[in-house]
Amino acid sequence: MRKQLVRPLPLLGRLLLALLLTCPFTSQAWAESANEDAIKTALLFNFFKFIECPEDVSQMAYTLCTTASGSLGDSLSVLEKKAVHGKPIVVRRGVNGGSLKNCNMVFISAVENAVKTIQDLKGLPVLTVSDIPQFIGQGGMIGLVQKNHRLGFEINLDVVKAVDIRISSQMLRLAKNITTQN
Repeated sequence: MRKQLVRPLPLLGRLLLALLLTCPFTSQAWAESANEDAIKTALLFNFFKFIECPEDVSQMAYTLCTTASGSLGDSLSVLEKKAVHGKPIVVRRGVNGGSLKNCNMVFISAVENAVKTIQDLKGLPVLTVSDIPQFIGQGGMIGLVQKNHRLGFEINLDVVKAVDIRISSQMLRLAKNITTQN
């Protein structure tokens, strides 16, 4: 019987092997990020189904705005083909300042100044949503939160009610946390 010798891989071979072994993890991280964006987009779509803003009746479409151009990647493009209650959804990216008042819902990116955006919208019936930690504590309406690798949401009901936005009881039951002073 012949003995086979196992030779150690040369440095270049070890580097290539390391690269090949890490590629699936890098791809997986990217896929998880894209999947998370898709889940956030689905939540935003469903929020339109369960909220009612005072100005909704007269509008021909629902407008979802993001404060950063790249927010939620390509997943938002799916919403441009969707409708809620017979009204199409219009997606506008990179909206800031006074233009935000023309939106029904604003997704505030983690790279943006949430407090400034919330201040710009103070008193207006525009639903604010973000994945920024402690968003509802900063005056935001709906915060997307992750717990045990599951994405959910919490609601600051006082802020929502202050601008006469109504959230269905079904959505309230699904919230992980509801903050209210009452």
